[in-house]
Amino acid sequence: MRRAATIVLILAWVILVPLHSIAKVTGPCVNCHTMHNSQAGVSVVAEGPVPCLLNSDCIGCHAGINDGSNTTPYVLMTDSVPIYESTGTEADTNTLAGGNFYWVAISGLDRKGHNVAGVVGLDSTLGNTPPGGVEDPSPSKQLTCAGVNGCHGDRDVYSPYKAMSGAHHNNDMTLWKNGTTLALSYRFLDEVQGLEDTDYEYRPTAQHHNKYYGKDRAGEADRAEGTISSLCGQCHGNFHNGSGEIASGTFGNGVWLRHPTDFDMARAKSRSGGEYAGYNGGTGTGNPYSVVSPVATSDTSTNLNTTVFSGTDDAIVMCLSCHRAHGTPNDAILRWDYKGWPAGGYNGCAICHTEKD
Repeated sequence: MRRAATIVLILAWVILVPLHSIAKVTGPCVNCHTMHNSQAGVSVVAEGPVPCLLNSDCIGCHAGINDGSNTTPYVLMTDSVPIYESTGTEADTNTLAGGNFYWVAISGLDRKGHNVAGVVGLDSTLGNTPPGGVEDPSPSKQLTCAGVNGCHGDRDVYSPYKAMSGAHHNNDMTLWKNGTTLALSYRFLDEVQGLEDTDYEYRPTAQHHNKYYGKDRAGEADRAEGTISSLCGQCHGNFHNGSGEIASGTFGNGVWLRHPTDFDMARAKSRSGGEYAGYNGGTGTGNPYSVVSPVATSDTSTNLNTTVFSGTDDAIVMCLSCHRAHGTPNDAILRWDYKGWPAGGYNGCAICHTEKD
């Protein structure tokens, strides 16, 4: 009986544990690491030893073509143009939530992606100074994937590799990422909260997408810690919390000087004849969620937000409502080609600004 009970427990462990470890890096260690960095007298890593005994750098692991079956998210295509279509959400696209570095790295178009070291050189116009940057002097180092000069990992650690220590091995995409540790931070963006779509928004729908944490800020001094916009604001400060850059008078009233971020549209949906209440074709109650122009929510449960204006602070405008993080075929890394509209392109702004199409 004891032996039978033991077998049952082992089988239960085998069946249940993968449900919680499916997003972690698994498999032979050699898939990611090298012990001595040499094989038959030849360096395993062409550019020389990489910290943490890795056999590739960040881009080396995340370069490829997304086909819906890959468990590693690919953010750089090199041999062919990514399929993006009008919004990057169509049924035949192969870009993910963050977009693709292809247009800035391979096409050499600075306005269409972040100029990350190891992917592409400095922006020929801006150099190291980010648009809306508040640092003086501007950063002396080029943007990196992770670390002090990056977006991912521990931003108090200089080395991009050390900054990511423990993240991949402890990841669990079934949990709400509450930002308390790096592994428990949304997409390893330290302290940022959210719920991660398990295939990184490969061809997303209203029932299949990332869930972004947002906060309806009380004023321009409110940095809205934990939101994706607060992270963007660490480099692009004047677009998030710069003094006098948000609105004149009381926060949320008067004339906006910058597009609002971390602002709940519910506060404005009754204005302008109910323009914002018409978000994504709705009426202001239970509107369908849009993957073309997504919004954040203050809800921190693992329940996916498939509708908008269905709860408290669930229609929060954020940086990613209009932009993608890595790159797109559009200027300013916009999700859609607004500059080409109305003769062509796509007016994604009309998802929220329903009376201005």
